[in-house]
This record gives sequence, C-alpha cells and structure tokens, in this order.
Amino acid sequence: MTDHFLFSINVVVPLFAVLFLGFVLKKIGFLSDDFVATGNKVVFYIALPASLFLNVYSAEISELLDLRFAVFAVAASLVAFVLIWLLASFFIKDKPALGAFTQGAFRGNFAFLGMPLLISIAGEAGEARVALIMAFVLPVYNICTVLLLAACSDNSKKPDAKDIVLTIIKNPFVIVIIIAFGLQLLGINLPLAVTQTIYYPANMATALALICIGASMSFHGFDVKFKYAFAASLVKVILLPIIFVTAGYLLGFRDYDIAAILILGGVPSAVAGYAMVVQMGGDKYIAGTIIAISTFLSAFSLTVFIYILRATGLM
Repeated sequence: MTDHFLFSINVVVPLFAVLFLGFVLKKIGFLSDDFVATGNKVVFYIALPASLFLNVYSAEISELLDLRFAVFAVAASLVAFVLIWLLASFFIKDKPALGAFTQGAFRGNFAFLGMPLLISIAGEAGEARVALIMAFVLPVYNICTVLLLAACSDNSKKPDAKDIVLTIIKNPFVIVIIIAFGLQLLGINLPLAVTQTIYYPANMATALALICIGASMSFHGFDVKFKYAFAASLVKVILLPIIFVTAGYLLGFRDYDIAAILILGGVPSAVAGYAMVVQMGGDKYIAGTIIAISTFLSAFSLTVFIYILRATGLM
C-alpha cells in the first residue's frame, strides 16, 4: 500500500510543485504579466504542439486508431457538458454566470496539465491516449464552449457557424495532429535533424506550461459568486472523475485506459476557457475563481484517485 501511495505522490506532487513555483514567482514580482502572456502563447502555439506532434508521430498506428476509446472520451465529455448545463440552469438564472459555471465544470485543462500528468503515469503507453484525447476531445471542448457562451452571453455579437469552424481548424493542436497522423499513414520518416529540432521546444512544454498556469492563478476572496465557483470546482475535480472512471470500468476499460479516463475527467478547469469567457462576455470572476479553486483541489483529489486505482489494481 505504501508503494501505491508513493507512486501517487511522485506523479502528482512534482507537477503541482512547479505550478506553485510559478504562482510564487509571480507574487514576488519575479515574473511580469507580459512574461506570463508571452509564455502562454509560446506554450500554446509552439511548445505543446511540438510535444503533441512527436507523441503522434512516434506512436503506433494501431494505438492512434483506437476508435472505441475515442468514442468513449467524446461521448463522456458531451454528456457531462449537457447534464451540467441543464442542471445548473435550474439554480443559476444569471446567464453570464451560468456560462462561466458550466464551462468551468466540464472543460478540463488537459493540454497544459493532463498531457504531462498522463505521460508521467503511463510513459509511452500514455502518449497515444494523449493524441486521441487531443485529436477528438479538444475540438469538442471548443465547439461546446463557443455554443454555450454564445447562448449565455450578454454580448450582441454572436459567433456563427463559420466562426466555430475557423476556431477549430486554426487550433494548433488540430493542425499538428493532422500533419503527424498523415506522415504516419504515408510512412514518411522525417530526418533526424528535423525531429531533434522539434524535440527542443517540445521538451520545455511541461515546465513552461506549469509555471505559466501558476503565475496566471489569482483569488480575490469570498463573495456572493464564490459558491458557484466552489460548486463547479467540486464537480470538475471530484464528481466527473468518479463518474468517468465508473463508466469506463463498466464498459471494460482497464490499466492505462482507466488512467487516461481519470485524467480526462479529473484535471482542473481549463485556462483557455477563461480566455473565451472574457472574450464572449461571460462572468470572468467566476471563471477565474474556478481555475484557482479546482487547481488547488486537484492536487489532492488526483493523488487520492491515483492511489485508489493503483491499490485496487485498476491501473
């Protein structure tokens, strides 16, 4: 049992320690707002796409074509989105608050935090699952978030179908997955000089992403909207992973598939969702507070969940 607990600690603590480092460096003024903004752009447009490209390019074709897992991941995300929106609408009548609550409760920070966490747990076996989730679930996240915030926004300008399609096809993760998958199917081997060049920005993705997440976190104290943010955080890091893993287990998923399902459901709320809330007129205070609370809680919840799955032999 001690070994399982140490495994859980060794997987989760280093990642959140680096995240906390970013938070501290920002608080003491070592990192500026400009650095954090630029760092987030480097991570989103260069470092993480480079890492994802190598993951897909080096994975086995059979692993990349595991449609059963992909269908489950997409279906679980869609069901969570619809149910959270529907149930929250009974309790939250303010539309901008409803939009911020729903997107914060269902959309996980998989690209920035889930990817390194899953690879830490599963190694090479996790890379194919990362590629599948990034290829299929992230576009679903984007579509659902745009539709949700458009319906709940006070802004007069609503995105049309063209805006939604452009948002998806311009996503750097989607672009690199298509390129890497195409190279795999065509059997094209890139020169070592090319893959080694891509490796260098990919290698800095995890550390820079975690530092920027930590530096971007803020908490403004308790107020009337705090209960919404806290409730959404509990849904995101406790309720969803329990439901996802239970459903995955009943459908026959085991080992690293269960790990991927846990991470998909249990990572904290996505930083990208906050940016979309701000842009589309949602309640940015609730969205930002969900990120802070869910990130803090997930350090403990993920440790416990990983320990339980290891101790029970499910992972």
